[in-house]
Amino acid sequence: MKKTIGLATMCVLSVVSIVLAQIPNMNLANSIVEARQKNNTQLTTFTWTVQTQIFKDGNVKDTRIQQVAYGPGGVPQYTLLNDIGSRMPIGFFRRAIAENEKQELETYLKGVEKLVGQYTLPTSGAIVNFLQTASIVQTTGPDGLPVLQATGNSVVTPGDNMTISFNATTFLPTSMDISTNFNGQPLTMNATFRVVPGSGLNHMQYATVNIPGKGLMVNIHNYDYVPNN
Repeated sequence: MKKTIGLATMCVLSVVSIVLAQIPNMNLANSIVEARQKNNTQLTTFTWTVQTQIFKDGNVKDTRIQQVAYGPGGVPQYTLLNDIGSRMPIGFFRRAIAENEKQELETYLKGVEKLVGQYTLPTSGAIVNFLQTASIVQTTGPDGLPVLQATGNSVVTPGDNMTISFNATTFLPTSMDISTNFNGQPLTMNATFRVVPGSGLNHMQYATVNIPGKGLMVNIHNYDYVPNN
């Protein structure tokens, strides 16, 4: 009986191995997942600063500077250091309208943030699903190092397009470009990543989100990464 169970188990494992081997780019996906897990663990040992600028019709509506650090539960905690908004108009009714518009803008941008977050491929399964259908080419990055460029369509919403470039040695991202839509409006995002000197920590340094139909642009800059110990 034990031999029968053992044989059955071996057969199941063999089938699983064959299936995994047939999944396109599975080895690459495993390397990327492993690299990200190690990097995310290292990230929790750092504190850094993020500046977010919101532009509306070419004018700066808000500049927010926050300090970021991971709390005991593994959730990033944001501490506001500075928040410079555009000057509110004089007059009760005009001020009320401006405050209402500001609230609507913040609600809208929270929806944008939620959508963009899905394109970061936050889970191992999302990475595997993306790479299964993505076209991958090896090219050279701006720094002259080899990168693997993965391009996929309909990643989150029908008809969208996303390209992520990974360092061919570390399997960590170097850049990301997204073209999609939010609430019927075209949306693009591009981001670049860098390694903190002396630590090997990879992080998103700059990101820009554009929604031309709404006259909106958001610039994000992460900097000053300092080890907690």
